[in-house]
Amino acid sequence: MRTILSFILVIQSVLVIAQEDSISITTDRPGFSEYSATIPRGYFQIEGGFSFENSTVNPTDRLQLINWNNTLIKYGLTNGWELRLGQTYQSERLLEAGTSPQFIWRSFSGPVVIGTKFNLLNEAGLTPQTALVVEYGFNTFAPETFLNNSFYRIQLSSKYTLNDAWYVMANLGYDKGFNDFGRLRYTLNSGYSINEKLSVFAEIYGFKSEVLTPLNYFDGGFTYLINPKLQFDLSAGFDLIQQLNTVEYQQSFIAMGLSYLFKVQK
Repeated sequence: MRTILSFILVIQSVLVIAQEDSISITTDRPGFSEYSATIPRGYFQIEGGFSFENSTVNPTDRLQLINWNNTLIKYGLTNGWELRLGQTYQSERLLEAGTSPQFIWRSFSGPVVIGTKFNLLNEAGLTPQTALVVEYGFNTFAPETFLNNSFYRIQLSSKYTLNDAWYVMANLGYDKGFNDFGRLRYTLNSGYSINEKLSVFAEIYGFKSEVLTPLNYFDGGFTYLINPKLQFDLSAGFDLIQQLNTVEYQQSFIAMGLSYLFKVQK
């Protein structure tokens, strides 16, 4: 009983704090697109989530991956400049054809990612709201090969508001990972607000490099504002490779998350 009362008090505190000012949460999740603006100065934002992915590694075997705690923490250093820290904890297993499924998972810490986002342009007329994201990451499960496990990303994100309920957003970036292959990355995202709390979105995104088969995906989902600073999201997606290429490959995922914005500085 005491535990239940404590939980209720925590929820009430969150709801009260959320009403202290008129600033509403905006997040980089769900989906693959980065939002086109930073969080306000003096605010922290925590975006956490869970996802399950299923993909083929050859015509007969499948790989399953769980992101138990896909977390991104942001801090608004100034109006127009945020700092970012990301971390995941993952489990994976290989399901081989002709064998019974076994609940044998290999678990490990995912990449640690540090970065920043800058506001570049405010939306005005035909000019979209635009921000720049720069990130550097490394895999913690192989510290002895730190340099070989590092990667970086630089990405532009732009958003254009069509009306009070409908927006279009696009990202274009470049990253270079563990295999030293650089690749372009893109997203095209459109969302619609059904009401003040519920919004839906659909998105196409992908990667293109000189040496690997292009990867293209579709995903969609919704967000629900529990209050102006607390958001729930649910999304799912799949690859488009089978429709665009002849490669034997399938990938799908489902994800859900919770994000919270709070002020730590007046």
